[in-house]
Amino acid sequence: MKSLRILLVANADRRRLQGRWYSTEYKLHNGLTRAGHMVLFYSDRDTAREASFLPTKRLGIRAMNNRLVETARHYAPHLIIFGHADLCDGAVFSRLREALPGVRMAQVNVDPVHRAKTMAAFTARSLHLDRSFITTGDAKALASLAASPGTICFMPNPVDAAVETSRVFDAPADTLAWDGLFLGTGIEQRGAQLEYIARHVPAGYRFEYGGRAVGAAPLASTSFLKALTTGATAPNLPLDDNRPTPYLYSSDRIAQLLGQGVLAYTHAPASLNDLYDGGVVSWATRGELVEQMARYWRDDALRRRIAETGWRIAHERTSSERVATALVETVMEWTPSINYGWPTDPIA
Repeated sequence: MKSLRILLVANADRRRLQGRWYSTEYKLHNGLTRAGHMVLFYSDRDTAREASFLPTKRLGIRAMNNRLVETARHYAPHLIIFGHADLCDGAVFSRLREALPGVRMAQVNVDPVHRAKTMAAFTARSLHLDRSFITTGDAKALASLAASPGTICFMPNPVDAAVETSRVFDAPADTLAWDGLFLGTGIEQRGAQLEYIARHVPAGYRFEYGGRAVGAAPLASTSFLKALTTGATAPNLPLDDNRPTPYLYSSDRIAQLLGQGVLAYTHAPASLNDLYDGGVVSWATRGELVEQMARYWRDDALRRRIAETGWRIAHERTSSERVATALVETVMEWTPSINYGWPTDPIA
């Protein structure tokens, strides 16, 4: 594969001491570098905030976009990849193409498709880009988001061996703090799902949920990743389990869980077994979820086998280098070098 100069425009979160160093954008940076590319990370939000004389990014947006164009002029990237770069408007995309004739541009997004405001911004950006990548593989769900036909592609949540470093399946459940653990937000129907689980798991089952799901301060950085490894299993809860989860969709939580060897319970409509084979456990209703949690609580050897399968597949099939390589080959319109195990052609 030809080595490229790539400009990655996303939030490095310097304001919070880069506490989200395990984010999808950081993993893609790692994967692109391992694949042999030179990657510059341009933090749009940090640059806008630092360019303002007040502690707000809004007053620095114009300066941030100007510096982005200046950076692109001297670096001359072959490819520019945007994360959730909401501060970049249509004008700056046009200026980048004028400054860099022939440059390819793409975006990545890990949000659920029912979030209207986020998806409107995703669609608006896609008007100016060659490809848009999203962690949803559902053609029907993506149809309304395609500003131009044949531009939206599926991207699995990447796992990075330098980020997800644990092997929870190696530990018997009784040596861990929790049999089941959920860390995340409690918005929409999450709170109701968690309360149901807590009420219906068997007596003696150690179930814990924390972070913003119970109004506590969210965990971040290394503390968050370490906390995830204190539970033998974890429900990968959708925001609303009464709404079918689109095909292959998950937030980056699935990579964080599988990548560290935690057994993940996934919402059946997403059909994540198509991506992770027998490495995840599916559930369709809250009652079925609790039944699955009880089953793998009683059979810890089975829990450990399935968790190891999910860990191996996630690290092999959806490694950050593999996901990054597929992204580059797709947006550059190169022939795929391998069969990746997920749909790489445009979905919508």
